[in-house]
Amino acid sequence: MEKFDLILKELQTLNLRVNKFEANMVTKQDFEGTATKQDLKGMATKQDLEGMATKLDLKGMATKQDLEGMATKQDLEGMATKQDLEGMATKQDLEGMATKLDLKGMATKQDLEGMATKQDLEGMATKQDLEGMATKLEQMSKKLDAVASQVAHNTEQELILKDVAQKVIDHETDIRLIKQMITNK
Repeated sequence: MEKFDLILKELQTLNLRVNKFEANMVTKQDFEGTATKQDLKGMATKQDLEGMATKLDLKGMATKQDLEGMATKQDLEGMATKQDLEGMATKQDLEGMATKLDLKGMATKQDLEGMATKQDLEGMATKQDLEGMATKLEQMSKKLDAVASQVAHNTEQELILKDVAQKVIDHETDIRLIKQMITNK
């Protein structure tokens, strides 16, 4: 009986395989509406698609619509390159620099042409020098006033003395004349 069971088991396994095979079999009806070799002649093969991009690859790519406002190579002609910008000043370099507005009230080179230089000013008096000079000038002014007053006084005295001297001379002449008149009598 053992053989019989073994054969039965083998038959059942074989029957399952045949059923599976039949289930996977394709019939002519299954081929209706499918492409023929003729239909596939112009189609790409898996090899042809190996280097091609997938939809996933294209997700981050720009569309024609995205490119509408973009610059073309012709638009870039005449534009500065990174090399052109190497020696240029940055915004950070310009911080603290004077603007045109800052320079409006400033003197130009032409304005300064007739101006004195430091060298020209070396022998000039300073404010401190002038403050000392003001004190000295005030003192001199007082002395001049005193001298002028003295000169005026001396001039008055001289006139008085000249007048007195003239009177003395006149008196002397009068006295001589009187003496002569007395002696001649």
